[in-house]
Amino acid sequence: MVRDGTEPVSDIRVELAVQRTELALHRTQLSWARTVIGLIGAGVALDKGLRFLHEARVLSGQAWTRNGHAGGLILTAASTLLLIVVSWEHWKTARWLSRLKGAGSFPFPFTLIVSFMVIVLGAIVFVVLLADKSP
Repeated sequence: MVRDGTEPVSDIRVELAVQRTELALHRTQLSWARTVIGLIGAGVALDKGLRFLHEARVLSGQAWTRNGHAGGLILTAASTLLLIVVSWEHWKTARWLSRLKGAGSFPFPFTLIVSFMVIVLGAIVFVVLLADKSP
């Protein structure tokens, strides 16, 4: 039964529409994962690139803080949290589409496995950046 309590529709046009929607959903999720990988890389580049500027400001006494990698940490954490939220919505929608098709069990989408690996990567990069104690 689908969300509104009706039986799944057996019309081939509806089945094809659901398949197209599922493929578009998975394609969109993979593009989110690709974007977050890029944002994590940008966070690392921002962290390491601005380190040199911050070291010069600390030596001259013009720095506001003693820690110069807040930008990289924020970008990495925000992009990883964004992928968590997007993955949650993807999972709910994929489960709903599976019920709409009338599938007996919900197959776990491969895109969520990829997203989970990117989330783990983001968490590892965040911890490594956080543990970096160089000025």
